[in-house]
Amino acid sequence: MLNRLLVRILMTAVSVFTLVSSAAAEGEVTNKRVLEESATGENWFLKGGNFRGEHFSPLSQINDENVADLGLAWALDLPIPDGISATPIVVDGVIYLSGAFSIVYAIDAADGRVNWSFDPDVRQAFADDPGLSWTARVNRGVAVWDGMVLVTTADCRLIGLDAATGGERWSQQTCDTQLGYAITDSPYVGGGKVFVGNAGSESGDKNRGYVSAYDVQSGEMLWRFYTVPSDKPEENTSPAMKMAAATWSGDALEKFGGGGSNWNEMTYDPESNLLFFGTAGALPYVYQYRSPDGGDNLFTSSILAVNAESGEYVWHYQTVPEDSWEYNATMNIILADLRIDDEDRKTLLVAPKNGFQYVLDRLTGELLSAEKYAKVNWATHINLETGRPVYDVQGEFWNRADEHTVAIWPNMWGAHSWQPMAWHPGHELLYIPVLDVPSVVSDYDDGDYKDTLELFTEVDGESFSPGKLIAFDPVQHVTRWTVEHPLPFNGGVLATAGNLVFQGNAQGRIAAFAAGTGEEKWSLATGSGITAAPVSYAIDDTQYILIPIGSGGGIQFVYPQLGATNESQGPTRLLAFSLDGGSEFPSIERAARTLPEQPELVASAEVVANGKHLYASSCGGCHGKDASARFGGSVPDLRYSSADTHAAWHGIVIGGARRANGMPAFSQLDAEQSEAIRNYVLSQSAALRSSADSR
Repeated sequence: MLNRLLVRILMTAVSVFTLVSSAAAEGEVTNKRVLEESATGENWFLKGGNFRGEHFSPLSQINDENVADLGLAWALDLPIPDGISATPIVVDGVIYLSGAFSIVYAIDAADGRVNWSFDPDVRQAFADDPGLSWTARVNRGVAVWDGMVLVTTADCRLIGLDAATGGERWSQQTCDTQLGYAITDSPYVGGGKVFVGNAGSESGDKNRGYVSAYDVQSGEMLWRFYTVPSDKPEENTSPAMKMAAATWSGDALEKFGGGGSNWNEMTYDPESNLLFFGTAGALPYVYQYRSPDGGDNLFTSSILAVNAESGEYVWHYQTVPEDSWEYNATMNIILADLRIDDEDRKTLLVAPKNGFQYVLDRLTGELLSAEKYAKVNWATHINLETGRPVYDVQGEFWNRADEHTVAIWPNMWGAHSWQPMAWHPGHELLYIPVLDVPSVVSDYDDGDYKDTLELFTEVDGESFSPGKLIAFDPVQHVTRWTVEHPLPFNGGVLATAGNLVFQGNAQGRIAAFAAGTGEEKWSLATGSGITAAPVSYAIDDTQYILIPIGSGGGIQFVYPQLGATNESQGPTRLLAFSLDGGSEFPSIERAARTLPEQPELVASAEVVANGKHLYASSCGGCHGKDASARFGGSVPDLRYSSADTHAAWHGIVIGGARRANGMPAFSQLDAEQSEAIRNYVLSQSAALRSSADSR
């Protein structure tokens, strides 16, 4: 009897030990493992798939010959009303993903079951700081390292979670929201460290960009690199900050802090132990106001390399000196070994907002090439000897005050924004999701300007597509093929060894193209617009293509009317496809909306016109252009406001009655202005009602 009892105790102990060991093994990502196992394609360890940031899968089970046989393996509806912009991480059969309000999900990659979720309760900060409402609805993913899941929040926290349970291990405040900072991007990992940037260059607060490194296990801050100098000379003690300080004039550093935030994408290189990242611009937007006595304003609109161990400056390349267009250089960075001019070079590839694709030596920052990949009229070319752009007078909107509006290509959202491009090492092609639309600029006094995105379907008498997927050869500097999209703001890209390129679009379709030619090999209506990038992984020798659907990233608030149809405004979902997938595709239809009882519109056309102007400057950034917020999103479509909401309008708009929901008080408006906005919104409701009645 005693022996049996001892055996049972021993077996129980072994079982417990096995469970603990198994739990501890979850999320085990290390330098050694990424380097040794990325070539198998079984996991998607990092945001870019591997340390090179390629967004490339070496799997070829799904290829250009059989991709038409793809079937749905599983689908998972996610309670994320504002779409998704995160690239999933997949480690040992578990998907790690985040969405709005930085809520994290761990999902079984074989069947789509949710293992755990974690809510950092970002919304509790809205009452004190409702300005976080917009950024809190955008989160571009997590990082996984050494048994930890790392997530950032809009209210500037970096949180370390246990990968097995989702339990919080530590939390660090990495920036100050009272100074206009926020975080919408994922953390980045490598060498036992987690690297974090922030956003806020255009907040109007005294905001100075920086990147910080933390210890993964403890959360201890290890170093901080500022991307622009301090307005206090005694604080600029490092050689990098002394160099940068000499490139500023005027009082922009004192008034606005210098900006230059890294709000999107970094790439860590274990071979050189360098961390690469790009930076944003600064306020005032117009250079002559920002730095009236000259200077390049380092390190704004630049690519930087710092020592990942110490945070010390190594090199920089500024893509837009004297930037007046907010052409951020924060797009994803890919590391590639290329043969250029009969010489093997370790290069860095980036296609920032400004419409030029750059090839840099990643060890020295030397510019090797820079060629246009989209329509550009702010510069004619990049001088390879000086590394500087040659500006085009067409882009100088501040010198064209006699013209009411000026079209500048590309738009300030960028010819390429946060949606990641991909690299196919076999074809040596970059696949860039291009946004080919201009800014129509007006009201640019005092160095600020209003920027309106316009969709042109015809340019210089020829048809023109505002969205594109291009295959760009960075060695020969040519576009090999182009797929045109009828709308901009399409999805990030995945390339695979199966000679395929996957991309979703704003209309709610996912497609696979032949990597060498661009020929469409497969497509499917998903029911929701797509902005995130797909990934690929394998379980039990089965390759999966994983696609996050539901337009996210913030554009769904500002321009929800783009693709606002039944085909693109469906739920947020994860869709996993395989060659033997046979699951029934979930419904992609959404219920029709009906307008509630509302007050009668009795205001004059003049009042409504004034309300439209006030709405554009105060409300459109969240509630959408023309008061048409995203269907099903967490931001209300004001056209559907009830009679009770209209009755409480001034208390909400001016008094801040809904601060806790993230609706700030616009106390700068008076009752007459608030009423004008209400009547404009009511006019949009009337137009919608009239349109519905005419059907």
